[in-house]
Amino acid sequence: MVCYLANRWKKPKKLSRFAIILMQEEFSEDGFEFEKIGRTFKNESDRKIFEKVFDTRTLKALHTLATKELFDVVEHIISTGKEAHVFVATDKGGNKRAVKIYKTLTTDFKRMNEYIEGDERFKNLKKERRQLVFAWAKKEFKNLSVAANAHLSAPLPLGSMENVLVMEFIGENNEAAPKLRETKPTQKELKNYYGQTIDFIARLYLENLIHADLSEYNILVRNKELVFIDMAQAVLVTHPKAREFFERDVTNMASYFSKNGPETSFEGMYAAVKARKEELEKKRRRI
Repeated sequence: MVCYLANRWKKPKKLSRFAIILMQEEFSEDGFEFEKIGRTFKNESDRKIFEKVFDTRTLKALHTLATKELFDVVEHIISTGKEAHVFVATDKGGNKRAVKIYKTLTTDFKRMNEYIEGDERFKNLKKERRQLVFAWAKKEFKNLSVAANAHLSAPLPLGSMENVLVMEFIGENNEAAPKLRETKPTQKELKNYYGQTIDFIARLYLENLIHADLSEYNILVRNKELVFIDMAQAVLVTHPKAREFFERDVTNMASYFSKNGPETSFEGMYAAVKARKEELEKKRRRI
């Protein structure tokens, strides 16, 4: 199996599109002529993304996940970040997938380490750059799996390998759902979103996890339903900084709701999360 990179232009975007087409042939590490492939991109932004994200090992991981039929073609980029790029992919049935590729060279490793150190699931992790990135991808897969098993509103994880994570695509017609910060909800919608946020934080805590980076930047809106994303940094409630991260999540969301609707204090939102958590615990005990 060889991965061929080729331009796939559809309609103008702020970020140009390109595709990784996976063909059923024998995979060969020598099959990638990166300089030659790089020259095929006419757009400078495409070339920079290729150079930052794709290397032989990443393409091997994509190959392995594709042979498991998690996707067939990686079509175009939908999100860029300091730690990873997210692409839209399509499987052979035409279903959309999100493929998140974590950068192995330009990532903030000190920040990653802050969330991994103290996590008993990764206590034997080697302090090596690439291994830390692989652990980060694995950590998001694990955290999303916890959320899925608890029926929380987060992308469904489908598979991962090394620095690549495949998950449910949240959006329509190749376009990702907007982030909460990009929307202008009505006051009625804000009240509904507030309740959804309280419920998510409380339910996640009951699964022994804290998001640890919750804000309007890490929440998508799909048909008036909030979908909570970017969970690689989520920590166990036993993490040394769990309380600090939890309080920061509540502070961030209280700030968002105060800016866009009725004033919401940290104390008020904290109390609402605690009350919802206790209510859910009582229901569990009755079952």
